[in-house]
Amino acid sequence: MDIAQNIYYMCIIAHLIDNERNLHKITLNFYQVSNHIAEKISQVIENYLLEWGIDKVLTIIADSVSSNNVTISFLNNVMKDWPTNIFLNKHLNVRCCANIVNLILCDGLK
Repeated sequence: MDIAQNIYYMCIIAHLIDNERNLHKITLNFYQVSNHIAEKISQVIENYLLEWGIDKVLTIIADSVSSNNVTISFLNNVMKDWPTNIFLNKHLNVRCCANIVNLILCDGLK
C-alpha cells in the first residue's frame, strides 16, 4: 500500500560576505510548514527576518511554484519600505537553477 505524505518543509539559508570578503552559508531554520499558502509562508519568513535582525536582503532563491511568486511579491511589498533596501528589490526574486534544470529534464524525458 502506497501512502502519500503531504508534509511540507522549508529551509531558510543565508549566504553572506563578511568584511574580509569571505563567503558564509548559514542555515537559519528548517521547519515544517502547515501548508503551501503563500501568505502564511510570507509571514513566517518576514517574522524570522525581523527576529534575527536581518534587514538587508539582496535576493531570495526559490523554485517556480506559483505560491512562491506570491510569497516574493508579498516580501517585496514589505521590504520596499525598509531603510536598508538593496537595489530597490529589483533582484529580489531569483529562480533556483537546479529546479529549472530538473523541469527541463523531466519535460524532455516525457
